[in-house]
Amino acid sequence: MPAQQGHRGLSMPFERLSAFSGEIFYETDLLRRIIKVSGGTERVLEYSAEELTGRTIDSFYKYPSVRNAVEDSILREGLAEDISVTLVTRNGEEVNATESIFIIRDAVGKASGFEGIIRRVNCPDYTSFSGGSGYQKVLQNVIDSLPAAVCWKDRDLRYTGCNRSFLDLAGAHSDEVLIGRTDEQLFTDEEFDRFSKGDREIAAGRCSSYNYVETVYIKTTGEFRWFDITKTAVRNERGQFAGVVSIHDDITTWVNAELGIQNRLWFEQQIMEISAGFINLSAEEVDSGINSALEKIGTFVDAERCCVFSMDRDSMRASVTHEWTAAGVPSLMKRMKSVSLLEMELLMEKLAGREIINITSLSGYRKCSEYEREYLNALGVKSLIIVPMIKEGKSTGFMTFSSLEKERDWDDDIVSLLTIVSEILVNVLDRKYMQEELMELYALMEEKVRHEVERSMEHKKLLIQQSKLAAMGEMLGNIAHQWRQPLNALNLSFFELKYIKDSGELTDDKLKDILDRVNALIQQMSATVDDFRNFFKENKEQAEFLLSDCVRKALYLVQAFFEEHRIDVELRIDSELMVSGYPGELAQVFLNILNNAKDALTEKNVAEPQVIVRVYYENGKAVAEIEDNAGGVNEGLQERIFEPYFTTKPEGKGTGIGLYMSKMIVENSMPGQLSVRNTDKGACFRIELPSIQQ
Repeated sequence: MPAQQGHRGLSMPFERLSAFSGEIFYETDLLRRIIKVSGGTERVLEYSAEELTGRTIDSFYKYPSVRNAVEDSILREGLAEDISVTLVTRNGEEVNATESIFIIRDAVGKASGFEGIIRRVNCPDYTSFSGGSGYQKVLQNVIDSLPAAVCWKDRDLRYTGCNRSFLDLAGAHSDEVLIGRTDEQLFTDEEFDRFSKGDREIAAGRCSSYNYVETVYIKTTGEFRWFDITKTAVRNERGQFAGVVSIHDDITTWVNAELGIQNRLWFEQQIMEISAGFINLSAEEVDSGINSALEKIGTFVDAERCCVFSMDRDSMRASVTHEWTAAGVPSLMKRMKSVSLLEMELLMEKLAGREIINITSLSGYRKCSEYEREYLNALGVKSLIIVPMIKEGKSTGFMTFSSLEKERDWDDDIVSLLTIVSEILVNVLDRKYMQEELMELYALMEEKVRHEVERSMEHKKLLIQQSKLAAMGEMLGNIAHQWRQPLNALNLSFFELKYIKDSGELTDDKLKDILDRVNALIQQMSATVDDFRNFFKENKEQAEFLLSDCVRKALYLVQAFFEEHRIDVELRIDSELMVSGYPGELAQVFLNILNNAKDALTEKNVAEPQVIVRVYYENGKAVAEIEDNAGGVNEGLQERIFEPYFTTKPEGKGTGIGLYMSKMIVENSMPGQLSVRNTDKGACFRIELPSIQQ
């Protein structure tokens, strides 16, 4: 916390100081309204305490604006101030006085008001450490009752007094140990720097007060605590330097609360980044992404081992699918393939109820079975959190966060955030399994098509079907990519809804806004399915259509793959040209060529992959060209690439029918011409079709 935050202020015991009529003690709110007042109000101002309560304190100052400016400065800087003021009594007489103003702070360190002492200039200056013994005895009792540690030194910076809290801070049993001695005589070098900091600056007149924040090791309790320390010059009635008063305000609770808030905000940001980071990961990258997420989370919650388990209810076993361990901690995944759930009574009971298990001390935990206790002891677990992974209302697995070095007490905020992490990982793994199933389906379809083609290569219809099925397999991958961002956006929307609900901030407007976004995402996904369905719909009749629309349709279908492989696409449409034919089949031609370009660019690992698509008019023809920068086609193979079953791709990577079918569609069905040539960068496929004059 910055030093300028200031101290919390002295807790004034008004009823115990009311006998000292030469001084006024007050407390105000931030609007300067007097909340409490005692002391010599009648002697100094000729008003009773009851008459002053509720009034603004600046109402009996000759120059209220000057005083208020000082108070505003104190509020900004957080430093106590001693000022000279002129008061106006009930009868209009002017009284010269000095005033010490302090900030009052609430339990979390926020300014809530002011408190201070007003002294008539001609009344005895008790802060110069002189006065009657009766007064000093009462004053010592008052100061001893303060929670803040207070001490005062004379002009030679020798201790002349302190309260009990300061004795505890200094590790002294009596003030007799301190009085008459300097910090240099009493403390080690480190302690001397802490207790004397700012004293010489104040004594030399370089400043009237000094404020800083320090962490102090308390010997009596063996703990470190935060203190906000304010030192103020004390002057006698002639304005001469008489000593230093130091107030050490313990702000440990406030600092810990602030650190707790900052830590929660940081963890929430990490969760958002983890969720967003999964958006662009392929199925092959999800596992490493989850392990990386477990490392971040485990480090934050101070766990040495974090695992994700999947459950097989048929065999009643759980297997570790993902794991992170701290340095030197043995891997559970390598140690055992799976664990039986048959005797895990507590675990199965909590998972069935979708409840979290939070074991702060395994040795003192009595709810688990003997088998579970022995199992966890064998793993070296001292504290443990188990978070169920819920899909469609049922536990499909669970996450574990284990502390192996010491017992940990995880608070409810941490547990709540771990629940959100569990929900994110459930969605990510679900998406991964869907993608893997799609790829398996694609592989099965490709194998089936190849088998069918080998049986009947002479049939054109079979070739067309094979081409469409191959393209359909490609499109299944495209669906997975097109749905990736909407699915993660849905995930973030549900996360936002749960977070707002848990925090109690859910309103009808917020709920409607989130539901509208969810509905829009679902409509987007539905439209994607319609687009792919329409793409494979058989065209029975010729139609007139814009060539540029057909190009855009094909580019849209491969957009996700191109973005994933960072392939730059440049579309140059010189004019909108109408052609006649079968738009669906022509779009398939463009799709075949674009997919071939993508494969060539990725296989050759081109540094800055690019595809340029041009549409223009030339000699009565509507021309579309697709050019890549993958290096081109071998000159001796340019004529053969349109032959059936001929492919330049590695074995198992291509069917050899895409370009053959493309040429058949363009030249037999449209009718037009499909050709290829090499440029200085790569291959350029050219489609010429008769243009319909407008």
